[in-house]
Order: sequence, then C-alpha cells, then structure tokens
Amino acid sequence: MAGPLGNFLLAIVLYNTDGFLHRLFEANLAIGLYNLLPVYPLDGSQVFIITFYKLIGSARTFKIAKKLSVIMKICLVVAGIIQIFVFFNPSLLIAALLLPTTKLLEETVRMMKLENLFNRKQRILKKRIYNVRHLVALDECTLGEIMQKLDYDRFHIIYVIDKEMNLIGQISEHQIIKAVQSCGSTDKICDVFFLGN
Repeated sequence: MAGPLGNFLLAIVLYNTDGFLHRLFEANLAIGLYNLLPVYPLDGSQVFIITFYKLIGSARTFKIAKKLSVIMKICLVVAGIIQIFVFFNPSLLIAALLLPTTKLLEETVRMMKLENLFNRKQRILKKRIYNVRHLVALDECTLGEIMQKLDYDRFHIIYVIDKEMNLIGQISEHQIIKAVQSCGSTDKICDVFFLGN
C-alpha cells in the first residue's frame, strides 16, 4: 500500500492548487488509483494476493488473481480506446498495453510457493498441528514434477507407486525439497529414493 498511499498523500497536499501544481495533483490521484487496480504486477494485485492468500488458499487466490488481471487489462484497453476518441489522449491505452502478461504472475506464484515450502517448518512448529495432503506419484516422476504439485496450504506425504499400482514407498515433502537441493529437479524419484528396490 506504500506506493498508492504516497500518491494519495501528495495529492492531498496539492489539492487546492492551480496550474502546474494542480496537474501534479491530478497525476498523483490518477497514478494512485491506477496502481490500486487488481492487475498484476500493480500494487492492487499484490494487496489482493497478500490478503486472500491465507484466507482462501494459494491455488484459488492465484486463479482469481489471474482472471482479475485479464479482465481488468481488457477493460483498461477498452477505456483507453474510448479515451483516445473522446479526449484525444492515448496514455491509458499505452499504460494498459505495457502491462505484462499473466506469465509473470505464474513465475511469481512458483517462486512464492517454493519460498513457502522452505519456510513451512517454522509454521508447523508454531501451529504444532498442520493439515496434510496425500499425493500419489509414479516412480518415474521427476523431483521437479512433484515440487510443482506441492502447495502452501498443506504438508504433503507422497506415495510412490509403480506402473502396476504397487506401493513402492512413501516420502515427505521435506525429503523432496532436500533431494532437489542435493540432486536436481530432473532426477526421477525412483533413482533418488528407491534405487536399491
């Protein structure tokens, strides 16, 4: 909220001015409002993600954030085209077209998930009881494929099976994270954990 808040505070200071200072008031007000839109990577989207991440879970939050970003970007483009015809001003259209695609949001999601997985130990120790999610993976899956399925909301136990649906063993997400750090994301879980079986 620091970015938009700075714009709004400056707009309040410049509220009753004339000429160039009044234009600065209008610009700060417009930039502050624009920055609050829930379009990634604007501050409004960051506030949305931080607010809802713990309330409704990571998967739903990022799904909604992605849809909101697309809808808002379309609205901004349409408003920008209208602004060109009514006010002969292309600034909103240019600002809308310069916004990055949702690929940047997806990369950020992956990084946040990874960071949260590494910090999960502190959350479990603090809460003492934590939700668990069970996953089943074929033994030929890579460590990276498993990492992509781990989320913020649950601790994971992964059951490893072969193609005949026989249980080979089970591993925890902590073991997966340690294996990725020491081996690599392209290594198969059967080679890392069950090579002797």
